Amino acid sequence: MKSYILLWIVPLVASVLGGSLSKVETYRWCVPLELLDDCARLTRAAVTELECVGGIDRLDCLRKVQNREADFLLADPEDVYVASHFNNQDFVVFSELRTAEEPTAKFRYEGIMLVRASDNFQSLADLRGKRSCHTGFGRNVGYKIPVTRLQRAGVLKLPAADGSLSPVERELAGLSDLFSASCLPGSYSSDASVDRLLKGRYANLCERCDQPQRCAKDDRFAGYEGAIRCLVENGGDVAFSKTIYVRKYFGLPVTPGGAPAPALNPNARTEDYAYLCEDGTTRPIADGQPVCSWAQRPWQVLLGNGDLNGQPRKLQTLFQQLYRYWTDANNQISDADRTTAQRLWIEKKAPIVDRQDTVAPREYLAQANYAEVIEREGRFGNKLRLCVVSEDERQKCELMRQAAYSRDIRPALECVLKTVDACVAAVNDGSDADVVVLKQPNVQLKPLMWETYGDVMVAIADKTITRERLHTGPVALDTSNGQAVAAARVLSAKLPSLQTVDVSSPNSASAPVRIVRSKTLAGMADNVEKVLVCPDLSFQPLSNAANCHLESSVNSERNAGAVYVRKDVDEALQDSIVHAFTALSDTFGRGQPREQVFRMFGPYRLRDGTVKHHLIFNDYASVLTVNK
Repeated sequence: MKSYILLWIVPLVASVLGGSLSKVETYRWCVPLELLDDCARLTRAAVTELECVGGIDRLDCLRKVQNREADFLLADPEDVYVASHFNNQDFVVFSELRTAEEPTAKFRYEGIMLVRASDNFQSLADLRGKRSCHTGFGRNVGYKIPVTRLQRAGVLKLPAADGSLSPVERELAGLSDLFSASCLPGSYSSDASVDRLLKGRYANLCERCDQPQRCAKDDRFAGYEGAIRCLVENGGDVAFSKTIYVRKYFGLPVTPGGAPAPALNPNARTEDYAYLCEDGTTRPIADGQPVCSWAQRPWQVLLGNGDLNGQPRKLQTLFQQLYRYWTDANNQISDADRTTAQRLWIEKKAPIVDRQDTVAPREYLAQANYAEVIEREGRFGNKLRLCVVSEDERQKCELMRQAAYSRDIRPALECVLKTVDACVAAVNDGSDADVVVLKQPNVQLKPLMWETYGDVMVAIADKTITRERLHTGPVALDTSNGQAVAAARVLSAKLPSLQTVDVSSPNSASAPVRIVRSKTLAGMADNVEKVLVCPDLSFQPLSNAANCHLESSVNSERNAGAVYVRKDVDEALQDSIVHAFTALSDTFGRGQPREQVFRMFGPYRLRDGTVKHHLIFNDYASVLTVNK
């Protein structure tokens, strides 16, 4: 009898002990590397079974999730669009980040057209000749959605895509022709000269703004509320905005059926205005009436891989636990920690709403017609052919192309792989390429834009300095700054006996050479009397900091990368290249808000997991400019 009991007890005990000793299942959350320590601290403090994994940027995290090196990430709808075009992708959306104001709304916002009821619209064709009010150039509900849907309806007609106009100018020309006057505020190009040119050429697009001569994004009639004010208070005929701001402006409940709030404009009457629908009919804006929206912007999401398909409950529970810990008012959380949590998209005003079922990226975007908004000119519209000189560069170019396209950077890039000499030849004759980025000067092509460096170390001296005086030193620098110390070593490699002195020392005043940050040069009162001391001990003007800097012994020997085009490039193509590369730099460059999405300047992880440096652009570049 005992043997039977033992035979039964032993496996039972083993099962119990094995269950208690087995490894707890954890889920890996991928975040950009600069957020990795913050992520680890937040998940550890909340005692969740979440592990943090670092990616170079958010699109690198997409790769990690796809390759099962991580389980999920937090993503914008544009990132979801990029994910939907990965080869062999099996991503799933399993939760959404909504707003405390609209936690039950299916979409983040819905794009609408608001018109005067007295205009008696019968069809969309009645928009021709009207005065339009837009939230801003390049914005979703005020620009992208109307351009997309009005083109589809045949109302907005763009000039022929024959290469004479850039994609941006084609859209502006079409809008200028459709509407008699508009307020379309904002920068039409990241390049100030192109922006001025376009606003001068299509001046009626700024005519209804409060300050037409500026036509800036901070205009009184810019933004969601501003577009409605432009319609109601400034003689507009149609406003492109979103439903929640219509409700706020007229004092309607934010959530249908809820309690009304005080109107932003008590004198405006709801019966005087109506929603214009895609079929040309109108609907009243009163509470309880259905809204006809043209397109929607999806929510930010939690995006995982196919391993979560149909069974995300455990992960959803863990992330809700993390969210509650850092947003619960009863927890004693410091302001600094709350700010840290916000950098990871965890904040009380953005509740996590779990989906009952997972959904694939393409289907998720299709529910809001959002892919159509991104692809409004067609996926095979104007292309800018960028020639790259290695397979590694081609891989980076392809991901940069997808990132740029999803973020509305036009013309769309097309990556062409050739040798350096073949790239130069192809750009020179325009046969297979339009532009190439080179790190060495090239006399066959014309440099159009240059890398610049916002945070590299340079050595400066008086113009009267001699080579003999340079040898005697000393060099003044901030010895507590590791970057400055490393820069001094670059000079010491050529001048082993060169002495250094801290800038706080009395002896620093007589030092013939100082090491400073390049971005401080412009603000120096005596900069016209200074020169740069280069790593080869030559002297150069301060304007040549891009090439004459002391970033490191490796980087100092590199030339600044430049964007090259053929010498006889036509004006339209040149403007398109400047616009596209400026937009790339302003979007994904160093210190820019979306650098965490895609790191244009910096290391890049290839598909085999190898991290490479200085692909296409130098890692240490900060921005591209048209002035060297």
